[in-house]
Amino acid sequence: MPPRQRIAFLALALLWLALRLPHLGSRFSFDWDSSQYARAMAEFNIVKHQPQPPGYLLWVLGARVLHSFTSGPMQSQILLAFLMTLLALAIFYRLALHVLQNQVTALACTALLAYSPGVALNSSIPSPSVTDLLASLVAGYLAFLDPRRQPWRIPVCLAALGLLAGFHQSNLALLAPLVVAAVIAHWRDAPRPICIGAILGSLSFLAWYVPLANTVGGFSVLSHLTSVQFHEAAEKSSVFYGAPLRSHLSMTLNNFIYCGMNLAAWLVAFGLPLAWRKAAPKFSRYALWLAPTLIVLLGIHSGRVSYWLIAFPPLLLLCAASGKLRMPTAIAAVLISLGISYFPYGLLQSTKLAPISYVFYRSTPRIALDVEASQRKLDHVLHQLVHSGASQPFVCARDVPEAPNIRTVTYDFTYVNWVLPDTAPAGHSVWLFDQNGPSPQFRPRNWRKIASDDLWSLWESSP
Repeated sequence: MPPRQRIAFLALALLWLALRLPHLGSRFSFDWDSSQYARAMAEFNIVKHQPQPPGYLLWVLGARVLHSFTSGPMQSQILLAFLMTLLALAIFYRLALHVLQNQVTALACTALLAYSPGVALNSSIPSPSVTDLLASLVAGYLAFLDPRRQPWRIPVCLAALGLLAGFHQSNLALLAPLVVAAVIAHWRDAPRPICIGAILGSLSFLAWYVPLANTVGGFSVLSHLTSVQFHEAAEKSSVFYGAPLRSHLSMTLNNFIYCGMNLAAWLVAFGLPLAWRKAAPKFSRYALWLAPTLIVLLGIHSGRVSYWLIAFPPLLLLCAASGKLRMPTAIAAVLISLGISYFPYGLLQSTKLAPISYVFYRSTPRIALDVEASQRKLDHVLHQLVHSGASQPFVCARDVPEAPNIRTVTYDFTYVNWVLPDTAPAGHSVWLFDQNGPSPQFRPRNWRKIASDDLWSLWESSP
């Protein structure tokens, strides 16, 4: 590799690490789920949604282990996500080098994956979703390895997949077709490692699943709770589960945005579709890698860009195998990803573009930084209100997944008594809304704005 390219890749690595450092100082919840994981670190109770079903036991335990090295539950979770991402990127480099047979292209692909807005976001927030990326890469590595030269890696991969499911259970189901196909393909050349791997994978799965099931009273109870959670989500987004067509179309549009804002830079890097060279070899493996995830995302449920983390590695490898890399276009692609990731979307949240821009916004690392800054400002304003003798309870009427919402404020701001709008006091009260303030259903009251920013606003209500 020429020295100039080596310096370029080193600079990209250092810049990526530098961009992650500010996130490690986060003190407040990023979203609804992160507050539930934090609660679970103190008291693990799936029935109370600490965390929500199916449980994420190993994520909570991993965060507890790291808690002694950090100053709060959010920091320990972000550190765990960061370490998971580093491991995932290392595996992706080895996989890309094996598949593409070119060190420069493998390094470029690794940089493109690391800088993609979806991966950059999930490496920097308190969420186990980044485990999907790691599990996807372990499964991909298993599918593409040579069983005659690397038979001992088969049981390592199978054991790791059983363990990784304990961090985020959905990844095992979505990757099962690829894993089963890889095992069948490798059986002729490595039957013994596969048998050992099947045993180790089963043991590593049972090692966390049995204790998890026991926390709620058995396998049937855990299965029921998980089924209820799944159907509640699917019924809001999929026409196949009773959701309105408009909701399904909205989910589909969001998915095109989630995929497109990450894929665009990769197409530029490899000159696609203009520099199309050939179809990727072993396409059936990529199809098995992608198909289950695409079926779920387009047909059943997709809440945010993290659902795409399983699909990103095969999509990027397909781009690399089908196009031609040039360093100038690779650098341009990284700059495109950075532009998408750090565009000031918050400035658009009070405009007519807000509904669409927020889909982009919540899929980038920029929102993690902005939410933390916003939460700190809210904390300061709330302390001022409490010290001034403002009457409680305060009412949380902001209902979006990202903080603040009723689940995060009751965790982050425990010095305030919070209620939902349906139990709001009749007299004077303080209300928390989004940046647009009271919606028409609350307009009969008299309102006075107290404070606001791009994500929330506080208002005083009087009869």
